[in-house]
This record gives sequence, structure tokens and C-alpha cells, in this order.
Amino acid sequence: MLSERIARAILNRDPMGHIARDVPDMAAAYDIQQAVVARLAPHFGGVGGYKIAWNAPAAYAPAVGHVFTDLIRQSGCHIPAEDIAQLTVEPEIIAVMGQDVASPGQTGESIAPMIARYHAGFEIMDRRNTVGAPLEHPPSIVANNVFNFGLVIGEGRDTLPEDMETVLRLDSEDLFRASNAAPQDPAGAVAFVANHLAERGGGLKAGDMVLCGTHYPPFVVGKGAVLEVTMGPLGRAGFSFG
Repeated sequence: MLSERIARAILNRDPMGHIARDVPDMAAAYDIQQAVVARLAPHFGGVGGYKIAWNAPAAYAPAVGHVFTDLIRQSGCHIPAEDIAQLTVEPEIIAVMGQDVASPGQTGESIAPMIARYHAGFEIMDRRNTVGAPLEHPPSIVANNVFNFGLVIGEGRDTLPEDMETVLRLDSEDLFRASNAAPQDPAGAVAFVANHLAERGGGLKAGDMVLCGTHYPPFVVGKGAVLEVTMGPLGRAGFSFG
């Protein structure tokens, strides 16, 4: 069964194989993702949040993945190199839900009051040294839970600043600096995730964390790296790897 193969590859940190023939479209991809998550959840403490992918204006249609509870890390943590085959990182705003959301038809405006806090943070991904064609087939990526391997959550506040400068540092050197770098309004990203889950019979829960889209293209991080992101009044988040 494909979901078993994918779950085993994730647990073993093996590259994603060529599965496009078995994942012809997004509907099939999400069915497989759901089965993969069901197999992995007992290993990682259940589901504690979600991610949105490809929500930049020029990107592929947005997609959703799951974040496992045991892979939610606090700022200042150290991630051992043996835990991840190929660490890939994205700086993102993390929204923390203040209440359950189960009904579809959400908009950024309707869901904003249901968000308790916004935090600076990172998405942690493990691309597992996958190369070539598998990285060019979005349904295959979705079936693999969009490569998510947790998040790092840092400082935050209960309202989102109107203006915010994102500064990304790698080993104390500026890698990126830009104002208002979020790919979309974070509440709009949360609404997309909520609607996706509702359409599949689920929903967001109070306390769930939602990664709202990267401020900088995903990049691979080597052993010994120290990363930090600051997001103006929202605060900072950081971690080390190796």
C-alpha cells in the first residue's frame, strides 16, 4: 500500500520515490496524505497543527500539510543532525488558534477573531535528499505531507503588526531582509487551511498552530548552522542544528 510505503520512507528518512503514476491528482494526493498521517501520528504524538504551501501569488495552487505535536519545538532548541536527513527551512508567521473552527466558508475576516496569537517561527522540513522529478510533481509532494517535519515557534503577540520587517540570519550573517514579506494575510492563510479541513470532514482546534507561508524561499541547512528570524514587533525565533 502506497501510504505505508510513504510513512516508512518518512520514518526511515529515505528519499521520496517516483510515485506520480499512483498519485494522478490532488484529490488522490490528499486521500493518501490522510492515510500517511494516520500511520505517522502515533509515532509523533498526534497532530498539533497544519501548514499552507505554495501560497505566494506566483506559486502553484495552495496546498495543506499536517504538523505533528512532538515535532513542535520551542525557540532556542537544538535539532540533532541524526533526526533529519536533509533539513530545509522556511521563516514563517505561526498563528495559534484560540477556538475550534469546523464550518466551511471561512474568510480572513471571519477567522481573524478566532486566532489567539501570532508568532515568529520557522517551518522545519525534511526533503530526505529527494532529487529530480519527484520534486516537480505537486500531488506527490502533497502525498508526502509536503515534507513537513515540524516547526520552531518563537515570540509572539495577540495582534499582528501592520508593518513588519523580516530579518533572517544564518550564523549571525543577514541572509534576507524585507518589509511585509508574508506571501498573504496570515488570517487568509488560516482560512484556507480551515476550509480545506472542513471540506474533508475535519477542522481546526483551539491550540492548533498554523504555518502561514514562507517569507523566503526554502533553503537547505547544513550541520552546525545557527538560524534566527526577527519579525519586527512580533519578536524573534531561533534554533541550532547539528
